[in-house]
Amino acid sequence: MTQQEKDMAALMALPEFRRFLWRSIQSSGIFAQSTNGADGRDLSFAEGRRSHMFAILSDVETGQPETLRHPNSIMTLIAVLREEANPAPKEKKSATGRYDELPE
Repeated sequence: MTQQEKDMAALMALPEFRRFLWRSIQSSGIFAQSTNGADGRDLSFAEGRRSHMFAILSDVETGQPETLRHPNSIMTLIAVLREEANPAPKEKKSATGRYDELPE
């Protein structure tokens, strides 16, 4: 196993990293509808962002077990989407009263 594979596996084990990837995917425009290309500058910029995110996903995919790796980073996308769909439960407040949080 290469150092990159070890690094990516360690990062993918962290929910925080998967949430970071989700935010990055959202801002990259991978899941957004494409524009009609009326303004070439906007289209080039959007394609550059998308292309860069695909390169990052490809790097991260090396952290998946070798038997699950896919050229389109499917397993990484599934892990990121699963994290987004099932966030950690929020911490419950104490039922004893609102004064529990005041400093003494």
